[in-house]
Amino acid sequence: MALKILYEDNDIIVVIKPRGVFSQSSSGFEEDMVSLIKKHLGKDSYIGVVHRLDKPVYGIMVYGKNKKATGILCNELRKKNIRKIYEALVEGVPSENRGKLRDFIKKDNNISRVVEKDTEDAKEAVLEYEIIETKYSADRYITRLKINLLTGRHHQIRLQCAAHGFPILGDHKYNERVIKEKLDYNKVPALAAVALEFKHPKTGKEMKFKTGADF
Repeated sequence: MALKILYEDNDIIVVIKPRGVFSQSSSGFEEDMVSLIKKHLGKDSYIGVVHRLDKPVYGIMVYGKNKKATGILCNELRKKNIRKIYEALVEGVPSENRGKLRDFIKKDNNISRVVEKDTEDAKEAVLEYEIIETKYSADRYITRLKINLLTGRHHQIRLQCAAHGFPILGDHKYNERVIKEKLDYNKVPALAAVALEFKHPKTGKEMKFKTGADF
């Protein structure tokens, strides 16, 4: 699989993660982004994971090429200084053209669920959304959303959209209609990370990257 590079220097590499590829090292024989980048840089190269995308999700990712750069970027992520923008196709129409979803999420194995605030191990999950367009197709409304992810919880966008009544098209984990009707959609949620903004860990320069959604 060819590696699509958006930017590279001595400290960072910004790439497009294809669908079906793990964003961090895989324990099995499946392809992962760390291995793909090492094929490009050399097998002994340092590759630092800064953030993650679900395996079936497409989009922009940044990796550190040394420990110092990776540490700075991870700290910026913790301080919510890295901006991550997604696009999604959802079933239904949110009640407002723009809104903020705030929930508490708990991860159980490979599934997350919305829980009460005082639940043990619950973590706050926040995102902002904006409707781009809505169309009527195949007896239902399909809405394209722009999503600003303010926290990075496990399956956060997929879970929150479903919990608030507009599940992501094709999501076999959280879209109840897909699960009940055993719809396939190649088991790919219509979700893509289309923009990433952060300060360069060495120079402090504002770095902005965009790509189109693949749906």
